[in-house]
Amino acid sequence: MTRYLSNIMNSTLLGLPREIKELIYFDALSHAANKILALPLSPDVKHINTNAVAALANDVQYLTEFVDSLENGAMLRENLDELQQTINLMQSDNHDEFFDISIRNKKYGRVDALNGPILLEKLTSNAQGPTRSAPLANFSSRFGMMK
Repeated sequence: MTRYLSNIMNSTLLGLPREIKELIYFDALSHAANKILALPLSPDVKHINTNAVAALANDVQYLTEFVDSLENGAMLRENLDELQQTINLMQSDNHDEFFDISIRNKKYGRVDALNGPILLEKLTSNAQGPTRSAPLANFSSRFGMMK
């Protein structure tokens, strides 16, 4: 995604003034960050495992490296603050820090106060598949046959 974005933006924005390029990058990165953040917040996503969080963190890392390579990347990187802090929260070992206002303001100040708990509720410790019992495991209890 970042390679595509880089190629398109470099070829399309080649002749534009620096200020216009920055504005376009700012809007594009803001849009990308909002859409990436919307993925785990979707009502269709019921659970998020650690592998999904790690994959999301890798994607954001690639995007951050791309932004850092841009002219005036430090200013543009502010668009990714909420996304990066949200991933840090999801990767944290102590989720209770989010509910302590003083710690939240320091570590997760850009994370939406309503979205944080939603994401934390969706987190699972490992990949969980649907649980199925053996086909006849409850056979005796179904027919009142107790041991």
